[in-house]
Amino acid sequence: MAKVKKFGNCVVLAGANAARQIQQQGLQQSMVSTLVGASGGPKWLSISQLDRVLIGEFFRERTTPIATLGSSIGSFRNMCYATANPMAALETLEYGYVNQSYASDRPSPSEITAAGEKILLEVLGGEGAAQVASNPVWRSHFVTVRGRGPLASEKKALLAPALLASALANAISRRSLSAFWDRVVFHSGSAPSVAFRNLSTVNTPLSADNVCPAVLASGSIPLVMAGVPTPAGAPAGNYRDGGITDYHFDLGFEHPPGLVLYPHFFPYMVPGWFDKSLRWRWVRGGAMDNVVLVAPSPAWVAQLPFGKIPDRDDFVKLSTEERLKYWNAVTEAGKQVAEDFFEMWQTGAIADELIEVGGNQAPHKLALAMSA
Repeated sequence: MAKVKKFGNCVVLAGANAARQIQQQGLQQSMVSTLVGASGGPKWLSISQLDRVLIGEFFRERTTPIATLGSSIGSFRNMCYATANPMAALETLEYGYVNQSYASDRPSPSEITAAGEKILLEVLGGEGAAQVASNPVWRSHFVTVRGRGPLASEKKALLAPALLASALANAISRRSLSAFWDRVVFHSGSAPSVAFRNLSTVNTPLSADNVCPAVLASGSIPLVMAGVPTPAGAPAGNYRDGGITDYHFDLGFEHPPGLVLYPHFFPYMVPGWFDKSLRWRWVRGGAMDNVVLVAPSPAWVAQLPFGKIPDRDDFVKLSTEERLKYWNAVTEAGKQVAEDFFEMWQTGAIADELIEVGGNQAPHKLALAMSA
């Protein structure tokens, strides 16, 4: 007989080892060694209130090092954690992201890139980049990719067919991405705390000079935004969205001993950008042994305006006024998700509410069944 969830706005999925620890001890921030943030642009607004709870409550007493790993908007979010005033940084990021506007309905890649850089500079202020690069507790890892051959070009006639070739090769084998892209991970500290086992990877230290370019590059979607020229200290090239290789991550990376906390907008994980329609590639329960994934429930999403969380199409399908109303409504509703997680964590109810995932089980199917 299926158990009845008491907290209908939030789902918690956990691998076998993570579930066992939580059921024995509750969820303690000291158990967590790694925090992961996925690509997804505006989708993040569904969990921006959850980030507030994590920053302001769950990790408030954190003094031991924790690795953060992010691509695209996940890098933007994780960057905030490593500033001296993470709550203020997060609020500035949310405000700037929601209220971005453009002179036309079809802004150029350079216009969108300039807007993204402006948001980041406002979040970082004068000292933020140095704080992120040198933070002794929050060990940042921002994932970008460096395109090879025509994938380094800004000319659509060269870039578009090269992207298609990359996608077709990926459909045959994810390993083929290394023929097209180098994963470049910008990390704080003298050495990275996270190590990837697959695809061509280059590690580059963060500095005050490259934090903003690295995070901007991590979210620079090909054809939508311009690439970022070589950040300081990195190998020469044109840098783009880390979601190409690591959209939601395949969880096949080495991390410090402990649990991986994954605040996510979906109860599923798509390894790379080109894997969205390749459902057999989606992460299965066996890869989640040490992972705790916290996400809005399908039932919560269903009651939102339009029955979905925000995405990039909102910029073209909605007027600016409609989009702002919708996005602000989602961020406000996100308090329900954050409050559910907070209460589960504080009361210990998370031990009974979590959904254990293992083997070849599909996390999203379990989440849908349990939250119905």
